[in-house]
Parts: sequence; structure tokens; C-alpha cells
Amino acid sequence: MRSITFVLLDKKVNSRNIQFVIDIGSYAELAGNIINNNPYQRNRVSKSGSIYNLLKEDILKECIIPPIVLASTSTLRNGSTNDELLEEVLADFGNLKILDGLQRSLSIIDVYNTNRDYFDGLAEKYMIRVEAYLSISDTGILYRMLTLNTGQTPMTLRHQLEILFSKYAEGGVDGVTILREVDEAAVKTIHSYRFADLVEGYTSFLERNELPIDRFDILQTVRTIKFISDESAEKIEFTDFVSSYRSLSLAFDNRFADWRYPDDVDEDLRTNANPFGREVYKIFNKSQPLTGFGAAIAELMSSGVIAGLNDIDHLIPRLVFGENDLLELNKYLDDIREKAKKIGNGQRIYFKLFFKYLLDRDGSSFLNVSESLEKARNRAIAEV
Repeated sequence: MRSITFVLLDKKVNSRNIQFVIDIGSYAELAGNIINNNPYQRNRVSKSGSIYNLLKEDILKECIIPPIVLASTSTLRNGSTNDELLEEVLADFGNLKILDGLQRSLSIIDVYNTNRDYFDGLAEKYMIRVEAYLSISDTGILYRMLTLNTGQTPMTLRHQLEILFSKYAEGGVDGVTILREVDEAAVKTIHSYRFADLVEGYTSFLERNELPIDRFDILQTVRTIKFISDESAEKIEFTDFVSSYRSLSLAFDNRFADWRYPDDVDEDLRTNANPFGREVYKIFNKSQPLTGFGAAIAELMSSGVIAGLNDIDHLIPRLVFGENDLLELNKYLDDIREKAKKIGNGQRIYFKLFFKYLLDRDGSSFLNVSESLEKARNRAIAEV
């Protein structure tokens, strides 16, 4: 049982929005078929004392809950009535997603399945308010997911970035295991990256800025959606950026195969605090070097020193390493930690300078890892 209450055109995302009410049994069945369609939704809240347990009690008391927002990417048929379009959209489970109201939907499913006889026996059906965006683009879905994120369990900034750039993870990157925040998995090899870290690196490349995005800057990042989604735009794709960085990190991993931070280190190379990375992947598969790389490459391309990422791929086999490069890198980062007001920002600045010196064909430390590490340390100490 359902009934359309209102139809509006959302001009921002160029999508028809149909608002309707549906009985709890029908919605529980619908939600059960689409609950896993959106991989960038937050995890289920399962704490015993959570607000969602109270929500279940409220539903049993027939409390009116906030509307749930759905989105369909199905192509609309011309000439169909709103009722016909809604029926078609709700039947196409594969193209239907929950944009806002995942926890409410899970609560509805639980409450209805546990109290089916009660709800089916009501003389007046308990109705759920829903609105559905019809024939909305992937970009529109991402935009609406971010702007609808105002519930009791807000997404982390990393999760928001994952949603914003999710189109780039769909095809994957050859040889790379991409871990989303909802996976709750740890980076354990040189081949694994957190998606949000890759996104931060790519964002640093787009904006020529190695410093991290904060919660207030996310609105500015949302405004880049049009650029990101424009297939005709002249730009370097996310996958190309990741592949280039991975090639550089693999060069270090190959040169220092099975490297571990030693128990006994000479005093002049010993860190005062825990080293930045005790293994190669623990150094390079983090947001600090990724953002530093992104900002450095953007600056080098802007100045015409390198034409693009293909140049880097050709330079990597020519890198000159020193025996103690990774010990020196950890030591220099330790020196910066002691001087920086914000340690993470200081580390990002250091990596930007390191990659810039390393890949600047007009510089004195071009392709020399040891010299670039030292020059970056001296310059970063002055900047932080």
C-alpha cells in the first residue's frame, strides 16, 4: 500500500523527486531487497544503548519517523504517469539505493519482522514517509549523500571523501587493494591502501596543496564534483595518479626488500620517538607521503619541469639510492616532529619537498634519494 503525496523537480541534481507514503510491511520488504546496494553507506549501529533502540520502541508506538531518502539510476520512460514511474522504480531493485535512512531502515526491518502480526492486524496501517530521486546521476547521488548527512551518526571526513570520489574506485587499480573505511581492514602490504588516503593524495594533486582537508573544507571539495565528473575535462585520472605513486613506492620496496627498522641503530640515525615507519609499506602507504607526492607533482607540472605522470614512470628506474635512506628518512621526520607545531602537516611538507627535489630535473639532487632526503629535511625544518 502506497500513495504519492508530492512531486518536485530538484534542479540542482536534475532529478524528479517523488514523495510518498508506504505501509511498514511493504517498506520492510523493499528495504530488505536494497539494503546492501550502496557500498558507501555507514556500518550498522549495534550498540545496545544507541538511539536506534529507542527508535524501535517509537515505531511500535506508531511514532512518525523522519522520511527515508532513496535514489534510482533507472532511465525513465517518456509519457508515464508519476504512479507508473514510481512503481517501475521500486521494482528495479538493482538500481535503487538508500541515500539517507539506513539505520532507520534496519530498525524498521527488525521491528516489523519481530512484530509482523501486530502491524498486519492494525485497522489503520502504520505508514512510512519516503522520497525517491528518479533517474538521478551518479554525481547527483554523491552530492545528495553528502548534503543529507545530518543524522545522529555523522560520517567521518574520510568516509565523506570516499563517497565523493567513489566513481574512481569502481574499476580499481591494477595491483592495488583498495580498503574503504567500512571494510575496517588494516593496511598490511605495499599493495594495500586506504581509499581515503589515496583520495587525499589525489586531492592534493588537484589543489596543489599537501595539507589535509578539514571538516569545513569539505564543502569546497563538494564544489569540485562537476570538474571530477566531467568526462571531457583535460585532467589526469585518479587511477593514473595512483599507479604512478605505486610505481615509485615499489621502487623503494624493491631496493629495500624485507627491510625492517633495526633494533640497534647508530646514535646519529636513531630517532628519539617511535620511527615514522618500521617497514617500507608503513612509510609510503600513508596519507602524508601521498599528499606530499600529489602537491609536488602538481607544482612540477605547473612549472613545466615534467610534462606528466609518464615522465615519472621513465625516471623511476634511474633513481640512485643510498644504503641508509630509510633510516635517514625516519630520522629526518623525527627532527621535524620535534620542531613542527602540527606534526602531520610537518610530515606532509617534508614529503612534498622530498619528491619535488627528487624529480626536479633542474635541481642539484635530481634522482638522488639521499641528497633529496637531506635537502627536504633542511628546508622543512625552516618552514615548520
